[in-house]
Amino acid sequence: MYLAGNMQLSFASYPFTPILGWSISRYEVFDKCKRQYFYTYYSKYVAEVPAYKMKRLRELTSIPLETGNVVHDVLEAFLKRLQKSDRNIDEGRFFDYAHELVKRYFSEKTFIEQYYNGEQRIDLDRVIDKIDTALRNFMNSHCYNWIFMVALHNRDNWIIEPAGYGETRLDGMKVYCKMDFLLPVDECIYILDWKTGNRDQAKHAQQLIGYSAAASSLFAIPWNRIFPRIVYLYPAFDEMEIRVTDEDRDRFFARVREQTEVMYQWCSDIENNIPLSVEAFTKSPSPSLCSQCRFRELCFPDCRPCGREKTNALDGEDAT
Repeated sequence: MYLAGNMQLSFASYPFTPILGWSISRYEVFDKCKRQYFYTYYSKYVAEVPAYKMKRLRELTSIPLETGNVVHDVLEAFLKRLQKSDRNIDEGRFFDYAHELVKRYFSEKTFIEQYYNGEQRIDLDRVIDKIDTALRNFMNSHCYNWIFMVALHNRDNWIIEPAGYGETRLDGMKVYCKMDFLLPVDECIYILDWKTGNRDQAKHAQQLIGYSAAASSLFAIPWNRIFPRIVYLYPAFDEMEIRVTDEDRDRFFARVREQTEVMYQWCSDIENNIPLSVEAFTKSPSPSLCSQCRFRELCFPDCRPCGREKTNALDGEDAT
């Protein structure tokens, strides 16, 4: 809901429906490789592979992904702490917490780089250096100062890493737009999305339009009062903010509807989201795509996991 002059944000809940929901990431996988899309979103229909095996492959992660997860989780903890107290941050504890998350995440999870490529140890010094750089870039930025100086007065109504997958409805369609941080300032809503990867102007512009659409739908607030922003934290601090026009909105809705209809064509039962047989989902092999794919061994049986299926990243004194 949206209350003028006293901004209060709350997410709507929707009854479960099995029909697929559009998201930028879902369509991106669909567009790049239909077989990877099938394994990612319809793993329970993979009859020839045991369920435990599919679960293990789906849970494979990567070094860049977990690096970003650590940064996101540290900033989440920082913002939630800031909601309770605006005392100056203890930098030593701040970075100690980040380093503790690195050790935990990189020891508990199985990485594509190890599972397929045989990397026996992950260079945690390099990971920590990247995370420290990203966090310092944030702390030294005008965005950090703006949160303290401008946005703090309505901190009770901040929404930080909301639970769920960001489900909403746009023009009658099920859509997922997961946002990192929403904060009301006066009569407006600001949406911040943290990035530790490379800038992708076209993709991220669409992401920002999606955030604006979702916020407008969820909170019944006009588009011209919504300010979505990508905050790039590595290798240097940068931001990307756009003003969404009526034309942007119309094109976005049309694109979502078109892409949803295309994905429907790979369903034998649209309403229940039951896919066609796996054979209908063609492979699109390429070195760059397949090298990052969790399901590589299903497409290429000769591509067996290298050595142990899980290598503790903290094994050995030189790992940190």
